[in-house]
Amino acid sequence: MCFLEYALKHRAEEVSQMKVLYIAAECKPFSKVGGVGDVAGELPVALKQEGVEVEIVTPWYGRTKIDDRKVDFHGNKEPVGIVHADLMGVPVNFVKNPTYFETDYTKLPDNQPRPFTNPYLFKKDYSTPYVNSDTIAFYDDALRFSFFSAACLSLIEDKKPDIVHVNDWGLGYLLGNMAIRKMRQKRVLTIHNIGYQGTIGKEAIRGWDMERILQDDNVGPLFVDPHTEWNSVNALRLALELADYTNTVSPNYKDEITQPENKKRYFEGGKGLHSVTSRLANKGRLHGILNGFEYQIEPTDRSFKETLTQKAKMKQALGKEFENPGAFLLGFVGRAVEQKFKLLAEELDGKSVLEHILDIPGVNVAVVATGEERYELFLSRFVDRPNLSVTIAFDREKARQISLGSDVFLMPSLFEPCGITQMESLSCATPPLVRWTGGLVDTVKPHTADDGTGFGFDGQTSREVLTNLVASVHDALKMYTKAQDGFRNLQWRGFRQRFLWATAARRYVNDIYEPTLRM
Repeated sequence: MCFLEYALKHRAEEVSQMKVLYIAAECKPFSKVGGVGDVAGELPVALKQEGVEVEIVTPWYGRTKIDDRKVDFHGNKEPVGIVHADLMGVPVNFVKNPTYFETDYTKLPDNQPRPFTNPYLFKKDYSTPYVNSDTIAFYDDALRFSFFSAACLSLIEDKKPDIVHVNDWGLGYLLGNMAIRKMRQKRVLTIHNIGYQGTIGKEAIRGWDMERILQDDNVGPLFVDPHTEWNSVNALRLALELADYTNTVSPNYKDEITQPENKKRYFEGGKGLHSVTSRLANKGRLHGILNGFEYQIEPTDRSFKETLTQKAKMKQALGKEFENPGAFLLGFVGRAVEQKFKLLAEELDGKSVLEHILDIPGVNVAVVATGEERYELFLSRFVDRPNLSVTIAFDREKARQISLGSDVFLMPSLFEPCGITQMESLSCATPPLVRWTGGLVDTVKPHTADDGTGFGFDGQTSREVLTNLVASVHDALKMYTKAQDGFRNLQWRGFRQRFLWATAARRYVNDIYEPTLRM
């Protein structure tokens, strides 16, 4: 056996001895709301293929129950069912509990914490990964995921992994409890969106299980929100401080969250945690690893031609909704929320950016979006425009039609930790038009570059950002109509580009797991 073969065999043996417990609030195909669900359902499979012994832990939002046990929580013996499944060879452990993952507030035991004894502060339905609390932000989910964290402790003791890999703020409580108990496992955190931090007032958690974390002399100070005047705790800050290694889901987003927010140019930055993240980056404990994407076909000349044929048919079908069916088609698919939609609704010279785009001759716009009422109402103001098609609903089939049938895919995000829809549009030979932010910088190249795959904009002031957004639509239209060969090459370069989970998995092993175990 030559030295190289020996080295590769030795490394494979080292990786195969690595045991990782991967914990997330959602995991497709079992539950999915956002990007966490995609990553939790795809990365562990790729890690297993790299030789890592990995298991997934996630809440069970369904009805099956196996392997009952009980967990002490708020003075109750809470029943916990562990439901087992298999995801392409990766064991999945579901934490099932009728109180925190299925029931409504009216069924909670009498001694559960109730802020100010007001039952209306709680939502009614807990059978979904996240709940948008009406009165106190994060109130329901802070309670639910602190329970989930308590349940995970017993699984960690049973499974005895080398690494506990958690996702986002909701598992900060788990890292806090692990630190207090001085558990030996290494701790890894992935941040999918630094805007969600689980910030909640100290008064609101009085009597809760998580209050023990705040009261701990060593761990408690790390639980306090950096805005001391808020008198709040911050679960994401706790997770950041206690993780041995942290990563974001793209390299550029990692750099962005180490910088302060700048509203004057629509820059989100670290959302108040930049002092923590920049300190971790300086210590080499913060990394950026780009998410992968599950591709359906190989990028060959034949598959490209077939995709273009399908695009033409889909555009023709979508064109029936417009006065000028064959015009340049700009597609938008996403949630009607501030992150995705704010820039389109902003005013520029007396009218919204969306109106400026609709006023460009030869442009049709197709939108599928649902979310905040203010943005849905904003869209409804323009439904009579002959060059606008609006679907205010979660319509997966229509979304796929727009991603495939559009000439250019519009993604003017305020921020984008990684993004998946631009990867999908690239795979459909639909060049994206993006804000140069976060993972969009890592996945889309400017059309002016030799390796260009799409269009983009940004700016140093709010006006520059909005003006450049409209200008980038003009750029895309011009290239589509007057440089057809160049546009076709742009489509081909994007179509053949690959962001693979195998690549991401190797980065996790080499840059996160192995260094963590050497600490």
